[in-house]
Amino acid sequence: MNIESVVPVIKKASAWVIIWGIVTFVCGILAIILPLTFSFGIALIIGCLILTAGIAHLFFAFETRSVDGFLWQILVSVLYGMGAIFLLVNPLLSVLSLTLILAIFLLLEGILELALYFCLRRFRHSLWVLIDGIGTLILGILMVRQWPPATPEIIGVLIGISLMLSAVSRVVLSLAVRTLNPAPA
Repeated sequence: MNIESVVPVIKKASAWVIIWGIVTFVCGILAIILPLTFSFGIALIIGCLILTAGIAHLFFAFETRSVDGFLWQILVSVLYGMGAIFLLVNPLLSVLSLTLILAIFLLLEGILELALYFCLRRFRHSLWVLIDGIGTLILGILMVRQWPPATPEIIGVLIGISLMLSAVSRVVLSLAVRTLNPAPA
């Protein structure tokens, strides 16, 4: 599959990607302006999502047809529940532990953005994907090197910068896709 085969789909979705990019950029600004609130908000949201998943596994346990499946689903449900309680009961510790997970996520995202750049490099404005990839990789490295962070606010600021980089990259690429002229080789 080459990029030309997905161009019609990308062009059709580009308006939504632009809207999503604007929303993401605004979230990045909010994360920089309110870093502590954003950091604790991330921990709270992830804790609630994990709790919901744990409850879903508990309900699914009663739908399984075997004892092994039932026990496995109960064990997974308990694990999710314990993780959710850990995140929701002690928000500061949650933020600190999520920092390492977010740092690894940013490192992997940066690597994938760089790989995407090499796939798109012949198109105009693909440089923004490279900038996003390098910036995200640098942010991931900064978070790993500063772990545990001296202050939980740094998490919100770095994630805010990452959101803004990704948003600009996506909006510029979506605008470029509307014309989609290959750059000279």
